[in-house]
Amino acid sequence: MIKRQWLSYLFWTSFKIGLAVAAVIAVYAIYLDATLSKHFKTERYQAPALVYAGELRVYPGYPLQQSTLIKTLERIGYNRSNNTEQSGYYSVGNDSVMVHRRPFDFSDGPQMSKRVQVHFVNDRVASITSWPSGRELDSFRLEPELIGRISTLSKEDRLLVGLEVVPNLLIETLLQVEDRNFYHHKGVSPWAILRALVANLRAGRTVQGGSTLTQQLVKNLYLTREQTLWRKFHEAMMSLVIDYRFDKNTILETYLNEVYFGQDGRNAIHGIGLASQFYFGKQVQELSVDEVALLIGMIKGPSYYDPRRFPERAQERRDTVLKVMFDQDLIAKSTYVAAVQRQLDVRESRRLVEHPYPHYMDIIKREMKTLALPEDWQDTGLKIYTHMDVNAQEAVQKSLARKLTDDDSTLEGAMVVANYRQGTITALAGGRLSQTVGYNRALMALRPIGSLIKPVIYATAMQESGIGLHTPVVDEAITLEDKRGKTWQPQNYDTEFKGSLLLYDALVQSRNIPAVRVGVEVGVDTVVDYMKRLGVVTPLEEYPSLTLGSASLTPFAVTRMYSALMNDGRFQSLSAISSITTHQGDVLYRTPEKSTSQVFDSKVAYLTKFGLHGVVAEGTASALQRVLAGQQVGGKTGTTNDYRDSWFVAVDGEQVVTAWLGRDDNQPTGLTGSSGALRVVADYYERKPPLSVALEVPEPLKMQRFHERTGQRIPNDCGNGELLPAEEIRLPDNITCAGNIEEKSWWDRLFGG
Repeated sequence: MIKRQWLSYLFWTSFKIGLAVAAVIAVYAIYLDATLSKHFKTERYQAPALVYAGELRVYPGYPLQQSTLIKTLERIGYNRSNNTEQSGYYSVGNDSVMVHRRPFDFSDGPQMSKRVQVHFVNDRVASITSWPSGRELDSFRLEPELIGRISTLSKEDRLLVGLEVVPNLLIETLLQVEDRNFYHHKGVSPWAILRALVANLRAGRTVQGGSTLTQQLVKNLYLTREQTLWRKFHEAMMSLVIDYRFDKNTILETYLNEVYFGQDGRNAIHGIGLASQFYFGKQVQELSVDEVALLIGMIKGPSYYDPRRFPERAQERRDTVLKVMFDQDLIAKSTYVAAVQRQLDVRESRRLVEHPYPHYMDIIKREMKTLALPEDWQDTGLKIYTHMDVNAQEAVQKSLARKLTDDDSTLEGAMVVANYRQGTITALAGGRLSQTVGYNRALMALRPIGSLIKPVIYATAMQESGIGLHTPVVDEAITLEDKRGKTWQPQNYDTEFKGSLLLYDALVQSRNIPAVRVGVEVGVDTVVDYMKRLGVVTPLEEYPSLTLGSASLTPFAVTRMYSALMNDGRFQSLSAISSITTHQGDVLYRTPEKSTSQVFDSKVAYLTKFGLHGVVAEGTASALQRVLAGQQVGGKTGTTNDYRDSWFVAVDGEQVVTAWLGRDDNQPTGLTGSSGALRVVADYYERKPPLSVALEVPEPLKMQRFHERTGQRIPNDCGNGELLPAEEIRLPDNITCAGNIEEKSWWDRLFGG
């Protein structure tokens, strides 16, 4: 009787406890369902902003050397081979390059792989042929280089990919290795746990895990790695909830984007999309059989099977996975044998971004702050496509480093390259250490610009007063009051005065006094107004000293100002970002058509461009000609007091190139614009030849000859004077080459001779 009572008590007590436990579990499950499901749906992980350089788009007639294309292909990870049947390979002929472009998600949508042959003649693209069809193509573009990333707060890097782009072989192999019953269990597999327990007991150590893909995902997303019963229970409950609320494909896609694959410095590489780029420089859909096997094998232990640190161990693990693929009829025997015999072939670099450009990234981050991007963009990740020309950027960094290395260690510098037609920033470096984060002088260093202001002064005078390059200006001593009310007597660099000379010659020779006189005459306040219309936003003091470049601007501001001068007098903002999408390709931002404001009319803009060409052709920047190989380029040198700042701005057929050299402590450098910054630009042009600036004379201007002192129109066949563009001026009768009217004799007057 007592035994029955005891059993009854035990039964009811156990029943009540069971009900209580069930109730607690039910409440806990409801809580998990309410919180975990929402979090899993909208905040599964964070994805970085991946930043890409501008794409290389070529077309027949495009100026491109064969060696430059080869260099570009090597940099973005293409392999040279006689066999280009697979994407990611190229071959080289005498005057051609065969390229099998990888598939890539461009800013305007995904593009499939494409095989083309690019033919060259005289350092230009002669034709582009689709292979093997032989069809002539109008253009061809290469995928851009990954140049940087803006990481999340979690320091987790990933490239989100959908199941539709992941190869079926990868998915099938993953399921065979990690969770064969994935599509049949409810998030937890008791049989897998029992099977793993038996295997581990037999081996006397942990040789097999019983976790499903869902459990692995939960552990990676939400839990620590501590081995306790409570954590395992928590993991199981969360897995059941997720499996109940979400379909299997969503869970699998999340797993593929979350799984850990190693470290890039302090940043963790997550997801199959980024891992394929990190280890192979490929998109996931390009992976070969052996590459798929290696990545799946690494899931078990990314550090332990790191192919760069432990290649033998990694290859053994890869071959084990290949055996599974063969045994499960995922690959044929011939494929299996070939894959096993293949050596590991991973990228040597342990960095996802092999060539960092932190100073260019600086301007990307500044622009991002001005755009209306979603606050939760880290949920979807970003792909930021930029206007950077990697070849130009490399040339800028090398040219600047070469000059700064040749001089003492206290000399600093900055360079900016912009396409003035498109209003884009193609290259930027803010110091000698242009590959490390630091003070970005290109964007932040406010330095007096010296003679760089002279083209603006003369353009302002031509716009306001109707004068031209043929107008005589005065080069004689002048006394003015400085900003403190003291008398100021500006000097020319040679301390001499030439009396009268043409405005063109004053600009070409960079004479100070004519610039001061013209600037004061047109009004310093007027010059300041035009500078503001050219994009200058820093405060400018309206004192006469401004006419000799006392205004302090950054190299970027100088580039923006000269870009307007070259863009037919139209100002437009300069931008580095072309478009932004999510990792899945949804467009968030695309650069709108740029608005422009007409600062100088096209006639004044052309006259200014002609004068800048003269500076290089025969003036203070004539030393640049040695590297131009006959190309027409303009420019302007700039030197400030006591040789503290050395400036040079070059303008060619499409770009403005600005270089500045100086010291952060503002001490003298001993360099003029010609002996310092000009040499940096010359080195740049040796690495990246310029396009000729267009100098065809537009209507209503015509080339006419003018006396070099008086500006008097003289016959074009005279041996003296200057041949300059100007609106047509009727030639007086009997004008001499000296600019005088020759009086006719009585005989000529009588007989009309």
